[in-house]
Amino acid sequence: MGNVRDERILGSRQIQSLMGGVGTRRSFLKRAVAIGLASPAIAGLLAACGGGSTPATSGSGATAPSPTSAGSGPATGASPTTGTSGPTSANKEFVVLLTGAVPDVDPQSAYDNAASSLFFGTYEMLIRFDGESTTEFVPMLAKSWEQSADLKEFTFVIDAGIKFHDGSDCDAQSVKDSFYRLLNMARGPVSVISRFVSDADKQITVVDATTVKFTMNKPEPLFMSAMASEYGPFVMSMKAMAANKTDADPFAHEWFSQNMVGTGPYKVTEAAPQDRFVLDRFDGYHSKAPFFDRLVFRVVAEDATRRQLMESGEAHGVTTLPAEDVVALQTNPATQVVAYDSTRCDWIRMNYVTIADPKVRLALTYAWPFDDVIEFVLKGFGKVQGPIADTVIGFDPKIPVQSTDLDKAKSLLAEAGVKDGETYVFMYAAGSAQIAAMAQLYQASLKKIGINLDIQQVDRGALLDLNYGDKPATDRPHFVSTGWWPDYNDPWSQFYPNFHTKSIGSKGANSSYYSNKDADALMDKLEVSSSIDEIVDLTGKTLQILMWDDPAGIFYAQIKATTILAHDIRGFVPNGIYINSYNFNEMFREG
Repeated sequence: MGNVRDERILGSRQIQSLMGGVGTRRSFLKRAVAIGLASPAIAGLLAACGGGSTPATSGSGATAPSPTSAGSGPATGASPTTGTSGPTSANKEFVVLLTGAVPDVDPQSAYDNAASSLFFGTYEMLIRFDGESTTEFVPMLAKSWEQSADLKEFTFVIDAGIKFHDGSDCDAQSVKDSFYRLLNMARGPVSVISRFVSDADKQITVVDATTVKFTMNKPEPLFMSAMASEYGPFVMSMKAMAANKTDADPFAHEWFSQNMVGTGPYKVTEAAPQDRFVLDRFDGYHSKAPFFDRLVFRVVAEDATRRQLMESGEAHGVTTLPAEDVVALQTNPATQVVAYDSTRCDWIRMNYVTIADPKVRLALTYAWPFDDVIEFVLKGFGKVQGPIADTVIGFDPKIPVQSTDLDKAKSLLAEAGVKDGETYVFMYAAGSAQIAAMAQLYQASLKKIGINLDIQQVDRGALLDLNYGDKPATDRPHFVSTGWWPDYNDPWSQFYPNFHTKSIGSKGANSSYYSNKDADALMDKLEVSSSIDEIVDLTGKTLQILMWDDPAGIFYAQIKATTILAHDIRGFVPNGIYINSYNFNEMFREG
């Protein structure tokens, strides 16, 4: 996992644990004082709660959406038309708001979900996840597929006559060549597929013009899920690559980083990475024409401006807003908030070197105020969970989640010889008010058992460098907040970057320097697992170590994600893997 993806983790992944108001202002104040929360945190949370009002759990207005989808049924007079001749009406335009620039739009290099939201309009994979499911699939380029009984061969059939945006043909050879590029260029998301296919020439066969076969070296029960990942397995124009490659850049990455040529329903007509992208309907699209003639992705860094654009109706979709804005928009008739279960899990990393005794780490886990964090900080937009979501293959409900028990915490600390007055350091990035509130809740909880917590705020860039650099563990804080979701429905892609010894420092995302040889061995076996039963067994054993036997972190929440849409948008279906993306092909504007 490279630094490109690391930026996504502490950016898009980590800053959006959303809040929704529960209870009254008075009951909140009483509870906050009772648990010892400091005044600045109380003020910050009250501001985030919008004064303590109780918002709706879905959109409001005359046509409220279901909790997990934006409307349903056909729109009157909304039958899509073909072509994009003439000016685009406001009814046929969908404006998406992004928080920052998208400097790399090469789908086999970019490893962030802002770029992926663009790719779902311009590129296609062979398959994608079906609606909200993370285990079932529907066609994109492939109209059909089959797998051998031993899960070693996977054959995909695409339609004849599919065209790229540059007019070139998309056939089985194009599919193979695209995967060859992904594997041999070896950037960003390569491991999504290279885990299964290491040699494109030997393992990918063009059977005929519309049929391509992938041959594995052993049974691969997760290969189909990997093929549906939004990171990597996109098919792109080889004509464009040939026209723009150089001796120094044989895969034309520099050109593709600024240009998109796929088979998707939209083609790029304007690209200004620091400002906006405009995608217009592709007349030659091989499948059903989408409702919207035009997609506009606007880069708007200011939180207040993004909210204002949604309230005014100038924008129609956003996934990143501060908690207080999400709460406010839940009751605004101009918008709808779709909340859905995600595969993102958030936890507090514990320094494995400076808190070497597992008994002490377990004690510090028991001191975490789990219920208060869920209720007062996440406001119910999350539930206590381990390092993988309960929808990820291998999740074991028999393993208990962590919980608060101050008596156990104090007893374990005494057994370990930790004296009253011991001080630990909790570090967070400037501007992370939500993490600051969690830290203050934890500080109050630890104080009750005689432990001090020094809360330190640092620049976000400095924390990124600290988390993903090679500074020794002894120079790192005891606690840092983090979050992660898998590339596809697979526990290994959640475990390995965060907890394997080989992922320590700049080699991955293991900034806590966690190193347990038994956990490493289980993760190594999990990487090459050949059956679901084996994956379930290995995942359960890994969870037991990471959560209880040798705690790797304080696993406090599986996050409920949200997407904010204009009130009249219908057809949006969220997916727990495609977090912050949109299913543009099925979406439309009512009336």
